[in-house]
Amino acid sequence: MPNIVTKLRRQPAWVALIIAIGLVLWVGSGMVNGQTTAEFEDKNQASPLQRVQVTTMLADQVNTEISVYGRTEPDRIATLRAEVNAQVLKILVDEGQSVKAGQKLVLLDKNDLPERIAAAKSTLKQRLIEQEGAKSLGKQGFQSQATQAQADANVASAKAQLKALEVDLENTTIVAPFDGVMDSQFIEVGDYLRDGDNIASIVDLDPLVIKADVTETDVASLRIGQIAQGRLASGETVSGEIRYIASVSSEGTNTFKIEVAVPNADRHLLAGMSTQLALPLEQTYAVRVTPAVMALDERGELGVKVVEKNVVKFVPINMVKSDRQGVWLSGLGQQADIITLGQGFVRDGDRVEVVRNQSISQVN
Repeated sequence: MPNIVTKLRRQPAWVALIIAIGLVLWVGSGMVNGQTTAEFEDKNQASPLQRVQVTTMLADQVNTEISVYGRTEPDRIATLRAEVNAQVLKILVDEGQSVKAGQKLVLLDKNDLPERIAAAKSTLKQRLIEQEGAKSLGKQGFQSQATQAQADANVASAKAQLKALEVDLENTTIVAPFDGVMDSQFIEVGDYLRDGDNIASIVDLDPLVIKADVTETDVASLRIGQIAQGRLASGETVSGEIRYIASVSSEGTNTFKIEVAVPNADRHLLAGMSTQLALPLEQTYAVRVTPAVMALDERGELGVKVVEKNVVKFVPINMVKSDRQGVWLSGLGQQADIITLGQGFVRDGDRVEVVRNQSISQVN
């Protein structure tokens, strides 16, 4: 051992070589151990893919539509008023009853109108005789033209007076102006009416009219005669045609009034009910889904999450319409693999493990 130490002291190059070899072996050993440790850590950090359930949804052609809120109203409303001063003798129709055009509703006291009419007829007869006498004398040259003109004026005045009395007599019987319903009465038997006093109101409920307002962007898509669907506050659904579209928007709101006429021959549909009106437009492909599959992206845009080649993709959609079974969405094409379970745990661009639903949902 002393000999070896002595030799190394005499040849220091060997000492340096041994030290250098030791350093190389030590550094190489650390790199191998470090690479092995990193690979182990990477393997530990790699998490399993998120599992999601996917259902293949087939689209169907549906009508896009405008949805607005409106109100049912009568087609016509007439307020009947007294045209003579008279007392109410009899009310022939109660409130709420259906009436026909020309049907008698209320009888007023005729007072002395029959006698005054008889007197007016006698006066007219006398004026006609005087007119004939004036014409005869005028032909013989015994009557001036002024006297003949006065005779003609007297006849015209007598006819006008008789006509006015006959109209007053006719107005003592109040009749329905059109088929409808006696909606309200403002009188009782024994009331004394003056000219212009309200008697009753008649409403025409066939057709029933749904009035609503549409925006300036939607009005261009509507036309007269277009079919529209309505859902009343009672839950009943009705169908009718657009019969009126305003040419000028309402000041302040820039909305256009429309009217939809709904057949109501039996008058079972009532006026004054809130109505959700659906106005169909062009056809498009849409998928019906439940609202539970819809989500918002980071920008707050509404859409659904689909899977393409095991990668999540967020697809913005447009809501075409809704019903009791779900909502109709366009923008997904004719077929889409929609995530129906687990969409809340994945984001756009994530790779996922797909579990497919056995049944393929087809919209009919």
